[in-house]
Amino acid sequence: MKILKIISIVIAIIVLIAICFMWYIGFFTNVTITEKDAGGYKVAGLEITGSYSKVGPTATDVDKKLRAMGIQCTKGFGIYYDNPQVTPEEKCRSFVGNILEEKDYGKIEELKTKGLKVDSVPLAKALVIEFPIKNKFSYMVGPIKAYPAFTKYMNKKGIKSKLSLEVYDTPNKKTIFVMQY
Repeated sequence: MKILKIISIVIAIIVLIAICFMWYIGFFTNVTITEKDAGGYKVAGLEITGSYSKVGPTATDVDKKLRAMGIQCTKGFGIYYDNPQVTPEEKCRSFVGNILEEKDYGKIEELKTKGLKVDSVPLAKALVIEFPIKNKFSYMVGPIKAYPAFTKYMNKKGIKSKLSLEVYDTPNKKTIFVMQY
């Protein structure tokens, strides 16, 4: 009987710790969608075809290349062209890297010679969700919370998305999910 009580207490503590951790990383956070203009960036990065799990390592590689050139970016980005729920994983397309600051625009031609694609994200009407970054798990929880909310909102309002963008705002410790329409 005593062993059963100890096992029950240990299980309860583990469950409590798991719930607290999930709360901390934002799993229970309600997301708020705002409609506003978003974009207007110059970006440098690499295109990827395949699983979106490749995004993190590729973004890190782009950041290293930019830093080696003396470009210190504070915001990363990911543009996701395909819905992984309807597109086979090996065919999902994305473009990831860093948002360039105006002071670095003079290095754009040099970036292209280093194998990076330089492009612009136009300023456009968008649905926006901001999600806090607490640790690496926040990068997984954010999309789990944001995209279903976007889908529900867009279906309700009859909105068709033109571009799905995530901005990883390191100084402000948040991911900004953007659905331009």
